[in-house]
Amino acid sequence: MRILAAGQNWMDIGGLVAVGMAGYYSKLPDGSTVAAVSGNPGEFCMAAPRLVADGTYDLAITTPIWYVDAAIKGIAPFTEPLPLSVIGVFPHDDRLMFAVRTETGIRSLHDIRERQYPLKVSMPTPEMKHPAGWVVEKILAHYGIMPGDIERWGGEILSDRPKNMNSPHATPVDPRFDAVFDEAMMTHRWKKITDDHDMTFLPVDDDVLDALERDGMQRGTVSVGRFRGVEAPVATVDFSGWAMIARNDLPDEVAYLTAAALIERADDITARFQGPHGAMTSPLTLETLTDTSLPLHPGALAYYEEVRHNNEKENR
Repeated sequence: MRILAAGQNWMDIGGLVAVGMAGYYSKLPDGSTVAAVSGNPGEFCMAAPRLVADGTYDLAITTPIWYVDAAIKGIAPFTEPLPLSVIGVFPHDDRLMFAVRTETGIRSLHDIRERQYPLKVSMPTPEMKHPAGWVVEKILAHYGIMPGDIERWGGEILSDRPKNMNSPHATPVDPRFDAVFDEAMMTHRWKKITDDHDMTFLPVDDDVLDALERDGMQRGTVSVGRFRGVEAPVATVDFSGWAMIARNDLPDEVAYLTAAALIERADDITARFQGPHGAMTSPLTLETLTDTSLPLHPGALAYYEEVRHNNEKENR
């Protein structure tokens, strides 16, 4: 078995699941191997649904939840519905945020176009093939800002996204920056930026969010006080939720064993993400794994129902 778990956070989960499935007392056939495979987090986050659908990987973790829903329904960027379901979802509370240094005088996304401001923007570059970069470009297009405009106005797309956005030792942003358009709001990076610089958070207008919702995205809000500088609710695109996806025809017994490994290693997975800037925003439990409107794989669902039944018996 091959689990696509691109990047540090998902490798933590993928590795623990792999050991849970193939370690001591494994119920897989003798000689079975389970590999957690990493790679470019942005590229393989976007590619994960298709790579599972075409059989390149048996399982994968990707984000946000609405992106998985788009893959299942065949909404852009997917051209057809993919035969996918989920083993479970992971608690992860996130938003895509547009923030500019207050000294720029920019107060809305409209201002950028109207002033043709030469912003030096920290955001996922096209080379990263990251879903956040894809969504940023779609949103800017609604404001008449097309790829290349920022550079034509004398600005720059900065290649400064840290490899580990939670490291207190990483440089959070290029010192020359004027703006940050990115997700991962729970990380140390965003707190450091907003603690060290006066930032203005730019809302996405309702008509733009309406159009994005028609494209399958979900709206979200950055709440007052979430960061220094957020003095009113900021409307934006939700980026919450990690999902472990599988093909619908993954054998039920394999999906069952995967779900079992998640539950059995739930405390270990949770421990990897503790602290004030943990990428998972609450403990992993039966309830959080199954708290989703996405279709659960029948094999995984059978395991979760069995656990619920056993828990109810114990509590009688």
